[in-house]
Amino acid sequence: MQFEYTEPQTEMEAAFGGFFSINLFGPVEQGDDVRFERFLERSSPPPRTNVYINSIGGHVEAAMGIGRLIRGMWFSTSVGSYVLASERNDEWIIPRKLNPGKCFSAATLAFLGGRLRYFNANSKFGVHQFSFRNPSPEDIGKSQRLSASIARYIEEMGIPAAFLEQSALTPGHDLSILSEEKMRELKVITDGETAVTWGVEAHEGVMWVRGERDALFGHGKVMLCYSKADRFAFAAMVEAMGRQSELLNFGLVEIVINGEDTRIDITDRCMRAPHGIYIMFMAKLSDEEAKIIAYSASFGVHVRASLDAGIFLGIAAVSTENGGSEKLKSLYGLAPGT
Repeated sequence: MQFEYTEPQTEMEAAFGGFFSINLFGPVEQGDDVRFERFLERSSPPPRTNVYINSIGGHVEAAMGIGRLIRGMWFSTSVGSYVLASERNDEWIIPRKLNPGKCFSAATLAFLGGRLRYFNANSKFGVHQFSFRNPSPEDIGKSQRLSASIARYIEEMGIPAAFLEQSALTPGHDLSILSEEKMRELKVITDGETAVTWGVEAHEGVMWVRGERDALFGHGKVMLCYSKADRFAFAAMVEAMGRQSELLNFGLVEIVINGEDTRIDITDRCMRAPHGIYIMFMAKLSDEEAKIIAYSASFGVHVRASLDAGIFLGIAAVSTENGGSEKLKSLYGLAPGT
């Protein structure tokens, strides 16, 4: 497999940010994951770089290794190639062209590494069984171990087992081209925003329900927390994406509930602090405020320069469907007197 990295081409592009891309093309060969890691060390692309894949497949384990590197670097993936459409050096913004491509067999596993995953309608995405040709008894054992490894990888990437089941329906000598509708059904495509995942965690006497979502504007987590000592609190982790100063210093912080129907101003009681790639927000809540969140259809956090500012940073209200609502209500119900 070959790798190409494109950076901003002009001062204007650099000033605007973005304009970073990586093309991965050709068959996936054994050791390509190691070569890709070295390529990333040399080129140092920033997080959120888009990776474009055009490959008919190849070595499965190398493809999974590439996918893990893509996920760990916070990259997005797309099918095809993204190339400069002009060689002129007198333009402020150099045109780019997205060419359709193919993502088949093992290459689909690398594609799944993207935190956000896009699909060009003119491209093709094809799956089949992962197995050895004309297997010997020894190869059958290897194939079983490989299948288990792929299943773990699929789960690690947050893809439902139905994706592997879909692949298993097509013999290794054939190929099943998935429709865009089927890809969305299998959560292969996310476009600019992933579905919200909800979980429950506890540590040192504190329990919280966490909703987590990745999006074009950053990764975010919102939490309703409870402890016997302090009762309820709201917390959020907002990926800074170069906006650390604004997130730490903007004059208004609000919890937004049910879209933006309800707002709770927590500016004066909100603790803000850097935490790795995130800015952390935390504020104590009254029981009534906690109840509003626990029984909401969605909630998030907006950080604005002022009450009149039309643009916000933070996390748009995330839906509490798909398991969030019951977890939030159960957490609220733990508190005596609620």
